[in-house]
Amino acid sequence: MIYEHSLRTVCTLPDVQSLTTSARRRFSLALHGSAVVALIPAFLWIAPPSRWDRPELLLALLALAVIARFHDVPLSAGIHFDAGMALALIALAVAGPLPALLVDLFPMVVGAVVLREPLVRAGNLANVAAYGWKAIAAALVLSLGAVDGLAATAAPWLLLAAATQMLVNVAVGPAIYIPLWLGRPFAAFLEMFAATVPAAAVMMSLGTLTAVLTGWIGVLALAVFALIAVLPQSALTYAARTKPAGRLEPLVATQRYAYALALHLGLDRHERRHLARVANVAFLRRAEAGDPIAYACATLRDPSRASWEAGHVNEWWNGAGGPAGLRGAVTPLTSRIVAVADTWSALTARGGPQLSHAEALEELENASGARFDPQIVLAAHSVVAEERVSETEPAPEPRLHTLRLPAQLRRALASV
Repeated sequence: MIYEHSLRTVCTLPDVQSLTTSARRRFSLALHGSAVVALIPAFLWIAPPSRWDRPELLLALLALAVIARFHDVPLSAGIHFDAGMALALIALAVAGPLPALLVDLFPMVVGAVVLREPLVRAGNLANVAAYGWKAIAAALVLSLGAVDGLAATAAPWLLLAAATQMLVNVAVGPAIYIPLWLGRPFAAFLEMFAATVPAAAVMMSLGTLTAVLTGWIGVLALAVFALIAVLPQSALTYAARTKPAGRLEPLVATQRYAYALALHLGLDRHERRHLARVANVAFLRRAEAGDPIAYACATLRDPSRASWEAGHVNEWWNGAGGPAGLRGAVTPLTSRIVAVADTWSALTARGGPQLSHAEALEELENASGARFDPQIVLAAHSVVAEERVSETEPAPEPRLHTLRLPAQLRRALASV
């Protein structure tokens, strides 16, 4: 977990508010600095010895840790969780606390070099302290179980070590850094911690299983872990990549928006295909849609249902539109969806003002109940809530809905 950039929802101790910002931050640096300095005698005199006789395993773990670092999963509390802690547990089991610390620190250094982030900063100081002490604490737990190598009987102790890792990581890292350096409300700490527990439990269980298998089949066990945990995570991150809607042609943007709205409104595959035809016809016949005579001529030329519904895209929810002055739900649903998608496209796609999604939604909301069906405008809000909107990309193309993931996970991905 990279605290300085990833933790947006955080905590504060009850008496922290009485301190000035500079005093809080000096205290935070002093605590974490002392914790890092104390790691040196702790590794020399307290921590169990490390082993360096399996370099191929350590190199594989380092490579997987770097991959996981660049493909982390955002959680609802605003933090990022990846497979790094599970990989550190495997390193701890097969090699000891120092290799486990190396597996945690190496991706942090690589990330700083590749992303050109400052390596020397308060968040990384908190990370080093947390990584070091969780490695020592978990190693001591394993030593209590008299674990020698990796036998199947080690699994309970590995699970206990995994729980120790997480608790010490939270206690030494965010429990100090968040309230003192960031000064956020205390109540949010429980929400943050609770958000990590389900993902951590699954990942650490996989790490325990992999550590046990490593004692039997060696480095091949890491291939199993990669297939189960790291590669799907990487694929999910890649699939969630998007580009600005401002790069899309208006018709393409209309199609993307209409499809996303249709999914949120529960249209089946047949209805979505029909919606795409309506969007295409409406776009090609935009000039005819508001003229009753032109609409009648176009409908005679193409008497299909898609043609008829495309001609009613300019109807208004309050009945003030045309060509027939249809009101409310009398207007076909596909016409109402395309009306919202087309206007949304005109506001954000290439050739228009290229507004952000927030600005476009405000415009749609202003016309909700008059020009547009309020339920479809609400669906547009839902689409944006599940997309990766950021300051650098305020109007991304709708993409996450195509992954067919649970809505909660889509919202989590959108929070990255």
